[in-house]
Amino acid sequence: MMKELLNFLHTPNWDNQHRWRTFVWNGMAGLGLTGLHAFPVSRHWVEVHRREMHLTNLDPAFHGFRIVQLSDLHYSPMVWATYLRQFVEWVNLLKPDLVVVTGDLVTGGYWWSRNIGAILKNFTSTHGVLCTLGNHDYSMYGRRNNGEGRRRADYLEKYLLHHGLTVLRNQTLRINHKDSATPLTIVGLDDEWSGAIDPVKAFKTVRADEPIICLNHNPANAVELLEYPWQWMLSGHTHGRQLAQSRMGKRFYAHLQRAYTHGYYEVAGRHLYVNRGLAYGQRKQRWCRPEISVFRLNAGTTACSKMAKDKISR
Repeated sequence: MMKELLNFLHTPNWDNQHRWRTFVWNGMAGLGLTGLHAFPVSRHWVEVHRREMHLTNLDPAFHGFRIVQLSDLHYSPMVWATYLRQFVEWVNLLKPDLVVVTGDLVTGGYWWSRNIGAILKNFTSTHGVLCTLGNHDYSMYGRRNNGEGRRRADYLEKYLLHHGLTVLRNQTLRINHKDSATPLTIVGLDDEWSGAIDPVKAFKTVRADEPIICLNHNPANAVELLEYPWQWMLSGHTHGRQLAQSRMGKRFYAHLQRAYTHGYYEVAGRHLYVNRGLAYGQRKQRWCRPEISVFRLNAGTTACSKMAKDKISR
């Protein structure tokens, strides 16, 4: 009996299950339990956002180059490998040139950090997988400055590298594609919450005339980072949620409200995209559903106002 049940859950017929899974999801959302992710889910729950990414001074060889962004995996006792592996399969069907994971890969101890790389190494992107770290990758020790948060982050980085992934912690990576004359510049910032972020170090070798994409887990400091020459910033962290929305919250905790929660923003002529992440956290609102972002690169400039409309494929 148990074998049949497990087979049913792992190889679902979505045409027959969509209604009851919708009922279960909505019921869990009402109780704030949608952070529990164990079994496969329908692709109808995951929104794939497709967007043109115009970059000034981009080499024409990069025209059509596809970057897939994932964020906030939170591999942990609440978010199982079974749940995350399905996204790897779905992303591979998109045939990405590059996969970027913008932080919060784990929410747990050393075991989870040791094993998340074994899941992510299965992406089949042409130029591999880039990872930056978020606050949960430092655990709750990040702000205590007692060394434990740093040890946990270093341990995670060690095993990501072991599985052939690239980790950017206040570092710059330049990618060449199809004999391009000039590379694409990726700047990966470390976590802001733990105090590990160092944009001076990250942008030290970057010129303003390069086509630059910045990976920054928490978008809250996007305005502060305007002094550095990024054109696009890809973030996560928020799960699409606003904070302090109750009457009491607005009165006493207005300082916690977020300027950037989900989707595309124009920030002083720059481009910010906040991915809602794949797992963990309450996803009660429809706009908080798990997300995969797909960016198609183009050379040239386009006014931000013309780029604000999402193209959503489900």
